[in-house]
Amino acid sequence: MKNIKEYIVSPELKEYFKFVPKLRIAVLASGNGSNFQNLVNLSKEDKLDIEIVKLITNNFKAGCIEKAISSNISYEVINDKDYKSRENFEEEIINLITENEIELVVMAGWMKIVSEKFIDSFKNRIINIHPSILPSYKGANAINNAFINKSLITGCSVHFVVPEVDSGELIIQAALPVKYSETINILKDKIQTLEHIILPQAISEAGQIIRSKLMDKY
Repeated sequence: MKNIKEYIVSPELKEYFKFVPKLRIAVLASGNGSNFQNLVNLSKEDKLDIEIVKLITNNFKAGCIEKAISSNISYEVINDKDYKSRENFEEEIINLITENEIELVVMAGWMKIVSEKFIDSFKNRIINIHPSILPSYKGANAINNAFINKSLITGCSVHFVVPEVDSGELIIQAALPVKYSETINILKDKIQTLEHIILPQAISEAGQIIRSKLMDKY
């Protein structure tokens, strides 16, 4: 990890919540899976009370697959190109998440926009990490756009997923100054490091909300 001296996290959560039994999560990822690996490490070190039940990717070349194999975590490749429609593609993922009794769906570099039906299937139980300080720079290429527009600060956010892209209720954010004496790749590395800090905290917070609502039913 990059050593970042100048950054702020809000809200600053001092420790993770405890979950007994461990919070059952599925991670949706399309790329290299650095956030996925970070969650695996925290789980195996018993620092974060999660059970990563399933990795789901839409990309058979995604680096996260090798990370899942080496960590002995079950994974599924569900490629949208193998399905006649978006509805069929999403139905396969919905069924998989439901069958595995997932409590929280974590989108960590998931490069597909999900439908309202998908969101409603797991209402208030899907979170997403995005590389900007929302509501700034929604959608793709957020870091590039911040850099091109000479933003003074940028960062990352974790939010609950709603039908409008990158617009759900915020859980946590991290911010850092943009230094134009450095390259955009250095900025990307720094933001990724901040993602590793705030995503586990967001999972802990979201898990606590989900478990609290479950207890309220009894």
